Amino acid sequence: MRFRPWALAVVLGPALLWTADARSQTPWIDAGQQAMIMHQGDLLEQQTAPNNGAAANSRASPKQNTLTASMGCSMARDREKLRPEYERRVQAQGRQAANAWLRQEAATLGRQAGARAKAGERC
Repeated sequence: MRFRPWALAVVLGPALLWTADARSQTPWIDAGQQAMIMHQGDLLEQQTAPNNGAAANSRASPKQNTLTASMGCSMARDREKLRPEYERRVQAQGRQAANAWLRQEAATLGRQAGARAKAGERC
């Protein structure tokens, strides 16, 4: 049997063209493009917000706005407030009971944050 390169080209040619076409349709998104996509999403969210993203209580005094914005908006600050009590409960009642208490406190903080978000307060 003789080797016939043209026969091989006829058989494998369409398969090679099909795979090249499939690869050309696959988008390659690098980190820079992903950052741009996320930035565009943020801009769209800001531009479609009511009052162009202004706080709902814009008629309040500047001092009141500052107080509202600084109240309870930091998860790290909330976590640090709970740490001493959690450690005390671990020592006194055990880790399982302390974790149950922490879940309840976290749920309460989550409800408060949701109420603030629903009221239009920005952190």
